[in-house]
Amino acid sequence: MKRFSLIQSGVIMGILLSLMACSEKQTDVVPVYSVDVQQRDSADQFFSGYDYVMLETNESCVLGEVEGMKVDESVIAVKERDRVLLFGRDGKFISKIDKRGHGAGEYLSLEDFCVRDSLVYVLSRAQKRILVYDWQGACRRTIDLDDWYQHFEILDDELMVLSSEYSNEKHNNFVLFNYAKDEYTEEFSPFEKNEGVAFGDFFPFGGTFDGGRYALLPFDYTVYRLTSSDFKPYCRFEFNTAEQINHELPLFEQYEETANRNVVKYLHLYEEYNGSIYVTFDLFEEEGGIGTYVYKIGPDKETRIFRIFEKFSSAYPYISAPYGVYDGSFYSIRNAMSIMYIENRYGLSLFRDKGLTEESNPVVFFHKLK
Repeated sequence: MKRFSLIQSGVIMGILLSLMACSEKQTDVVPVYSVDVQQRDSADQFFSGYDYVMLETNESCVLGEVEGMKVDESVIAVKERDRVLLFGRDGKFISKIDKRGHGAGEYLSLEDFCVRDSLVYVLSRAQKRILVYDWQGACRRTIDLDDWYQHFEILDDELMVLSSEYSNEKHNNFVLFNYAKDEYTEEFSPFEKNEGVAFGDFFPFGGTFDGGRYALLPFDYTVYRLTSSDFKPYCRFEFNTAEQINHELPLFEQYEETANRNVVKYLHLYEEYNGSIYVTFDLFEEEGGIGTYVYKIGPDKETRIFRIFEKFSSAYPYISAPYGVYDGSFYSIRNAMSIMYIENRYGLSLFRDKGLTEESNPVVFFHKLK
């Protein structure tokens, strides 16, 4: 009996250890969401309305092709031709940062920028430097970096996160930097080889959550949660496209192999709002070219998807590919010529009645997530 009880105890202990191991493995498994790229739903299942801001037009702030945009409670900042133009939330022009050059307080390139506390932070990869300007364009500070970075995001009054996208000598995709103390605090997502590839249409920060950012990587369908002390996979997406990425290839070859192919290269935005998940991505199709898709997983786990521009929506006629998420809204920008085209084609007159012409500056839109 004694021998039996020892064996029995050993079996029970083995079962418990096995269950504990399984439980630990389950906590490491991230949810995977399968996206049917053929599914179609209407835009009004994603949004509850929209607001807009008409940007002031004068000879000091004429905008050409917009390359980036950041929004906060006080300013709309637009990147265009290696400069940043600042507009108030009412659309009034404030000033611009136009300091490209070789002199003191000037930048050789403008890969990315952030706006915080009435200051504009400009990342110059060529100089391994961030230059800080006030809204009048005076350079207040320069921050020398230890490596090349392609993008960055300010987390709080002390920390920023620098992103390399597999392209620097430190061999880490994300590096936390205390810009108040000029010291590096954490390194995340190591890689073996410097790929030396810059993606003009990729941005590594998809959205925000309390205490951190959702982080993305090129040719990777995983969403990561990045905080001041941690970086971990959060969820992953898969797509039933006609073709799939060959992840065994080097990054540059992946980039070349996927040009004009029916494959999702990478995610663009990820946000959680009102119990729903929203994600955006681009996809090339032979009949329609490259289009931006919005995918939603509702609180009831029902999935919805639509392709921007594919079908006219009378409720959301001016919708376009979003640049980011702010205060529960996708924000985007449309040039005046395309707005005039929409209004002429579909018998609308909202902006024409407000004095918009083809020579006017673009209009910024805020589509409110449901």
